Amino acid sequence: GVLRDADVVPLGSLGLLDRDALRTPVGRMSQGQRRRLDLALALSGRPGTILLDEPTNHLSAALVDALTDALRVTGAAVVVATHDRQLLRDLADWPRLEIGKPRTAMAHVFR
Repeated sequence: GVLRDADVVPLGSLGLLDRDALRTPVGRMSQGQRRRLDLALALSGRPGTILLDEPTNHLSAALVDALTDALRVTGAAVVVATHDRQLLRDLADWPRLEIGKPRTAMAHVFR
């Protein structure tokens, strides 16, 4: 589809990319900057639903925090599949759908 001007979200406004990253060619970006860019591009289209499968792989603790902050302010429904303990703690107040044995799925959240 085509976005109207009113629907365009400047990537810098999402808080995921600093000024230097906004001016850096994608080929010169670090792995973390590319992951932030991917998320910023996904969020800039104002999706109704975001599906994330292990979104914190290869991310630093600071990037996990940035991801969590971005997910908290999106208007989209967010589905996250993760084993990342930090992300699970950060999103502990979110509604949960647990697949499999509930005791096993919850065990690593509260340790």
